[in-house]
Amino acid sequence: MRVATYNIHHGADGRDRLDLARIAETLAGLRADVIGLQEVDVAFGARSAFEDQAAGLAEMLGLRGCFGAAIDHAADDGPARGEQHRRQYGLALLTPHEITAHRMRQLPGHPALGPLREPRGLLSATVHPAGQEPLQVHVTHLDHEHRGHRTAQVLRILEHTSALDGPALLLGDLNADPSAAELGPLSAGGWREAAVDLRGAMPRSPVTAKFAAALPFGRSPGRATFPSRLPLLRIDSIWSRGALEATGLEVGASHASDHRPLLATFQRLRAGS
Repeated sequence: MRVATYNIHHGADGRDRLDLARIAETLAGLRADVIGLQEVDVAFGARSAFEDQAAGLAEMLGLRGCFGAAIDHAADDGPARGEQHRRQYGLALLTPHEITAHRMRQLPGHPALGPLREPRGLLSATVHPAGQEPLQVHVTHLDHEHRGHRTAQVLRILEHTSALDGPALLLGDLNADPSAAELGPLSAGGWREAAVDLRGAMPRSPVTAKFAAALPFGRSPGRATFPSRLPLLRIDSIWSRGALEATGLEVGASHASDHRPLLATFQRLRAGS
């Protein structure tokens, strides 16, 4: 099973040049069974030509999809003057398999740090590959400004996912290296980061992790994803729980967004293995 996460930067590259078809081409090249997307616009504004990017990518790729809005409010700035519509921005999931349920939840900030400057969310979906056990897939994008906000968001994610049975995936731009302290509760809660599955242990310190992430090894576990032109930070990651084992991890070479896509391969474990 091939699983990807990709922050698409509303379809624009690092120089803010809009080209959703290039994003679709990048995604097609991944040949992924499950794709989690962040920074997806749905009629959000002129920056993305008022397009429904979630639906557009699903159509271009021939996939099923669902969308969850972290930002959602009424507007009248559509292509036709005075047009009423919803300006939405958030998360999406794409897959060739049936999506039997999905739900979007808002994530909090830390109360001592004041309100979030950008709302954050968790898109959860049940994906049902034919003839296999359903898969719980969660897509998220954590706060980029303060680890306290990220800590609060991780704890809320654990609240939403701890009672679920069966294999599960967490895909996202977490705005933190997987070894960061604020992501520690994920490991304590039974989530395994894909690079750890392959390597067997976390780097000993965030400094070690950052150095390892920047090494230019083409398919080395732990390679950085941001910024796309010269990746130095490993802030996008893929986590699993239950009867899933990572067997590969690689970073795409595309510059279609300001992030690079991250792709992991998993095998399902048999009962008792």
